[in-house]
Amino acid sequence: MRILFAGTQEIAVPVLEELNRHKLVSLVLTTPDAPGKRGSTLLPSPVKAKALELGLPLIQPEHLGSAARAQVSAFAPDTLVSFCYGKIFGPKFLAMFRHKFNIHPSLLPKYRGCAPLQAAILNQDRKTGISIQDIAAGIDEGDIYLAQSFELDGCETLSVLEEKVMKLAPLLLSDLFSNIDVFCPTPQPEFGASYTEFIKKTDGRIDFTRSARDLHAQIRAYSQWPKAECMLDGSPLYLTGVSGSVFDIEECVCDEECGTVAGFEKGKGLKIATGSGYLFVTSLQLPARKNMDSQSFVNGRHDIIGKVLS
Repeated sequence: MRILFAGTQEIAVPVLEELNRHKLVSLVLTTPDAPGKRGSTLLPSPVKAKALELGLPLIQPEHLGSAARAQVSAFAPDTLVSFCYGKIFGPKFLAMFRHKFNIHPSLLPKYRGCAPLQAAILNQDRKTGISIQDIAAGIDEGDIYLAQSFELDGCETLSVLEEKVMKLAPLLLSDLFSNIDVFCPTPQPEFGASYTEFIKKTDGRIDFTRSARDLHAQIRAYSQWPKAECMLDGSPLYLTGVSGSVFDIEECVCDEECGTVAGFEKGKGLKIATGSGYLFVTSLQLPARKNMDSQSFVNGRHDIIGKVLS
């Protein structure tokens, strides 16, 4: 088996390492270098950085047209393994391979598309998982070779879920490759399909008339980017951490106006009134400032108690 590994983000690096450990990678395909968050300097993708470290051949085409296909053909791979690559493979590109595997961090057909982990948090799911599928023309619509589920406790942030997937995905792929003649791809069921979309900056905007459960999930899902944002005295304030499990939040009618910082409870954080129940925030961040635990924030801003966040 000679593999073209296509990937970009950090979450895909352990899979590349596992494939390389078995000396299966003939070529790595990743996206072109892109500006970092703090400036215009072009930075390599995490997958590129790892490929260079491992001494693997690498290409970064802007488009997967004839020129890219020629580059790939020179290395004669017979199998494509894709994980969080970021570009769509056309039929001519896919026709180059005998086997085509895509790793997707959801239990397909649920949460097809680009943000399945965030969706699992936002929807307060009790479980999610990883699927290895054939690559089809439609987005994440290919037949399923293998899937593994795992339970969620309602406390997970996006980073925690990514770490879970980074540990399990290489094991699942190794299981598949060790028994490649046993696993037959199964068509996805027609019912239960859903799609996720690209996350926008505005998705982080908090509406305190929503329930504490929904806001708890929003803060955890967007803890990396765009971060959950509200306004304090006309200036942005990011809520970056929450207390407890979303499954344990009690729904109730709050006495205070939605968004009111009703108090501070040791061990739980700032108590904020919402449309249903109280939200306890454990960490906050002002723009261009370091993230702070809620106790430290209150020590520096005693006047926040009683304020109405919007």
